[in-house]
Amino acid sequence: MFLIRWIIGMPMAALVTAGLFFMMAQLIRDRNEGLPPSKPDLILKITPQTKETDPYEIKPPTQILQKAPPETDFEFQKTSRAPIGPRVTPERAPVDREPPGGKTRFGATIKVPPAYPEGCRSRGVEGVVIVEFDVSPEGNVINPRISSSPNGCFNRTVLKAISGWKYPPAANGGMRYGLIERFNFQLQE
Repeated sequence: MFLIRWIIGMPMAALVTAGLFFMMAQLIRDRNEGLPPSKPDLILKITPQTKETDPYEIKPPTQILQKAPPETDFEFQKTSRAPIGPRVTPERAPVDREPPGGKTRFGATIKVPPAYPEGCRSRGVEGVVIVEFDVSPEGNVINPRISSSPNGCFNRTVLKAISGWKYPPAANGGMRYGLIERFNFQLQE
């Protein structure tokens, strides 16, 4: 049985393959005969426009007039846990880099200053911590990150405090990016 399949099957397969090959060759030949002549290739010529300008010309910067909010000093109250606490003062108000079209600037409506970390106080560490953050359209502080810190012992306290700040909702309904706040940690004598 196996031998009969080989004897009959192989020549039949060769005949079918050859028939299909010749049919496809005929179809290809017939298709090319009825086509119209091809159009000539399109030639595009691009010429640069020359303009008499100096590429190294210094242009004046655009000025945006903004009022800086007044500085705010935070003083700690006496508590039963510790004597008069250290002062943490923001050095300057946040710089609001709103998207174009945002013309108003608002400061935080809820500002809770960070507590002076006990570990930093006991070691006598002082310095300025710079925090950069974004404000959502609802006025919540998101994505706070430390830009500069004299010691890592301040970072957690500052990030926790800044996350609790609230801003007024944006008038244009957009995000406010890249606000900066500086905290000056100084031990009082």
